[in-house]
Amino acid sequence: MAKVTPEEALKTRQRILDAVIQCLLDPQVGYEKMTYTRLQTMTGISRGGILNHFGKKEHFLSALDGRIFNAVLNELDLSSRDAFSSSFESALARPTFNAVMQLLLNNASHHVAIEYAKQAWRDLEDLIEEKLGAEVKENDLPRLLGRSIFMLTTSKAA
Repeated sequence: MAKVTPEEALKTRQRILDAVIQCLLDPQVGYEKMTYTRLQTMTGISRGGILNHFGKKEHFLSALDGRIFNAVLNELDLSSRDAFSSSFESALARPTFNAVMQLLLNNASHHVAIEYAKQAWRDLEDLIEEKLGAEVKENDLPRLLGRSIFMLTTSKAA
């Protein structure tokens, strides 16, 4: 058996993480239904190969290193209070942002992913307070998150 180079191992790890992100952002799959078997099918990498890189399911979340959180930040305009509210509302219409919000909301109550989701929310709150002030953090963000929950629940019913 040929020895795997560090570059090959990194490419394999990246392929796995790309599949993990697809699963996490798919409302039909998410964290709960993301399995090693599903990842094996998606990547063509054996279950043992995936386990070699990620021994536990929760290791996927730590390996993403904020990539999902950045998908939220990339959609938000933090230049002013109005720009923030407008960009948040507009972003809710985009599937990726919507999926990330759903992922963060769902995982905020999941026993394994809870710390990652809580940290993402804290980071978002801190950034909004730093850029836009405490009033936006305490008033606008909860309103927009409530709107997100409403939109996510009504879109599922449709």
